[in-house]
Amino acid sequence: MDRARTGSTIVAAILAVIVLLLFGYLLWSDAPPNRSELTVDPPIEVIEPDLPLEIIRSAEEVPDSDAIREQEAEEFVDNLADSNSESIIVNEYSDLFVRPESIIALPELEERVTTLKSLKDDKSLNDDTPLTLRYTEEIRENTTLQELETAEEDHIAPITIVTEQGETITAPLVELLKREDIDHAAPVTQVRKQKQVKQIKASELEKANIPDDQEISVTISRGVQKLDIAELIDSDSAEMQDSLFYLHRVTEEDIQGLWGIIQTGLISNFRQGIRLQRDGAEQNVSVVIPADADEPLPTGLSSFLGKILHQKVSTSYVYNFNTHTMGYDANLIKPGQELILIRFSGKELRDIYQFFAEQRSNSTETFAIGR
Repeated sequence: MDRARTGSTIVAAILAVIVLLLFGYLLWSDAPPNRSELTVDPPIEVIEPDLPLEIIRSAEEVPDSDAIREQEAEEFVDNLADSNSESIIVNEYSDLFVRPESIIALPELEERVTTLKSLKDDKSLNDDTPLTLRYTEEIRENTTLQELETAEEDHIAPITIVTEQGETITAPLVELLKREDIDHAAPVTQVRKQKQVKQIKASELEKANIPDDQEISVTISRGVQKLDIAELIDSDSAEMQDSLFYLHRVTEEDIQGLWGIIQTGLISNFRQGIRLQRDGAEQNVSVVIPADADEPLPTGLSSFLGKILHQKVSTSYVYNFNTHTMGYDANLIKPGQELILIRFSGKELRDIYQFFAEQRSNSTETFAIGR
């Protein structure tokens, strides 16, 4: 009995020791690891590098192509007219845009049909008076019908010849070549009428090489007349203050009338452009208006430019600086003595710039708008 009890006690003691060991192991494994820390004196300061600041803009802050074209158009129109307060000289073949408050200078002209002798005797002319002489000169050249057949491209147009016998004949070359009574190789004199224009001073009349009795048309410049645009058109409305006037002196070359004058002026001025300062450098701002942009399309739609030109022709000003009168008849324009004034609002000019700038960007071939 005692021996059995002693054995049970030993077993119980062994189990107790095992439990204690197991419990101790568990406590040790859960303990934080043993770390040794190194203290640095003085402490090390870690400095982060200064990275560049990058600002990310939203899509709304980036200007689109429409906004860029609108800004270009604004600058273009603002600088299209000279802001010089002094009088602006309007010359032939040198058109320009002016502001409503501009003062323009035009020649004071006198027109006459006279002879060279009468001009020489005119006491009102001083030596420096500018004169423009227009007359028809007769030119005689020795030739043959054989030579004329080769030299002349148009055999139907009438020509004038004088034969060896002194006979003056005016007829189409094709008929003269059929005549059997004229030797094609015989000498003849061709008589041609040629219009001449000479710009001289009164002191040079003696050297003009014109017969004294030759009938001539003469334009005498008597000085300069200054005109106020605002007074000329008799308007000081607020609408006019946002306008520009395109000025053109009528010349002999204006065979297409007002439509052609306005179209040519827009094409030339917009293509030439203006110089602007951009980011410290000078840059040319311009836009190309195609020569056929005013033509209607095969579909029958009116073109953008054609609609503008039609409206401008019907509302144009025509000032005769010889008679000092303002007219509005687009069919009666006189070369050498009339000034065309075409009013454009600032919005119209900006729209023209933006329209053709957009066509350039889109590379489109159509310029149509609705009727």
